[in-house]
Amino acid sequence: MDSSHLGAIAGDKASKDSARVRRAEAFDQAFMETGSVLLLSWHHFQELFSHRSEEVAAQRVAYLQSLPLVAAIDSFLKEDIVGSVADLQSFEIAAAFQNPAASATSVREEAAKTIFRITSGAELVRPFLESWTALREGFGDSEEHTREVVAISKSSFAGNSDAKVGDLLKDGMRAPGDMLRQFQRLHRGLAADIRERGDTRIPDADHTTRAFMKDVIRVGTEVVRPDNPGLRILQAWGFDLSDIGPDTTLGDIGDMAVFRRKLEVLNVKLRLPWPELIARVKEDRLPSGIIYNAIRRFHPNTHEWDGSELTDRYLACLAAYADVTYVDKRTYEAFRLARQKSETFAALARHVEKAGSYDAIPGQLAARFAQVATT
Repeated sequence: MDSSHLGAIAGDKASKDSARVRRAEAFDQAFMETGSVLLLSWHHFQELFSHRSEEVAAQRVAYLQSLPLVAAIDSFLKEDIVGSVADLQSFEIAAAFQNPAASATSVREEAAKTIFRITSGAELVRPFLESWTALREGFGDSEEHTREVVAISKSSFAGNSDAKVGDLLKDGMRAPGDMLRQFQRLHRGLAADIRERGDTRIPDADHTTRAFMKDVIRVGTEVVRPDNPGLRILQAWGFDLSDIGPDTTLGDIGDMAVFRRKLEVLNVKLRLPWPELIARVKEDRLPSGIIYNAIRRFHPNTHEWDGSELTDRYLACLAAYADVTYVDKRTYEAFRLARQKSETFAALARHVEKAGSYDAIPGQLAARFAQVATT
């Protein structure tokens, strides 16, 4: 279920308005009668508990504690905390590694055997309360960072994502003056994009841009050499010429580099042999990777790049496993387009719904389950 619906239910449950309380109680009863079980992940808790108001956050804690039975993404290492999309991906990577010829659908079926944990809402909430103040602060910092990540990733300030890597490998190193002018151009373009279209809660577009460009310059300075700067960058990302085809673009390499970095981070837990891991596991065999990238690609290009879009993509990955996944209207549209464009996506993503109000959900679920029962 979408975090906004859960927040609304919690607010009604805690209301002094008896009509709102009855509405929430009626939902609980109707939802239970559908035979459904709520599926939660770390990202639900992060969105719900990061609200600025301590009172609102406490209401949400109380509501989740009241749930007698919930399903959750399990921690890959069986830690005492609800799992995130990183845990979900770890289960998928382990399945894909053990079955190198398995399709994404087969990887999904294998991962689904181990990713779920059935427990009570109170048990899921308990670890958060043990570190409540620190977690609340951490959630706030994470939200700020997420807004910047979304803005930078959606900006086309570099303007060269379609450039062929093979062509760039033929180029030599720019003169110092040219490099300076190039970085100044990139800085102006990114800062302008963040000011005009970035999440309005980003306090200082220039500060965000300076911090990002500083990292770009630092990394570039460490790896670029005059002999072949393009090749040195590829090598720094862990690629060689065998990874590059005639039509490989900078955008493709960027996506590959992001996935390679994810593998590095997740392999701290997985502990799989690195050469075999990168040879066996590609993102197009991971259900979460396919869904995440499709939602990123087909998400409506809104004027403001809302920081919540990143969490929406994470939660969208649950659609490979949940019988019904509730999303907002923009993500719903991305699912619709992705199903039309990709048979693989359509085979992986189960039923997706949207609801303007949470009290519409039990009726939608009942209708969906009745439809499935007759087919």
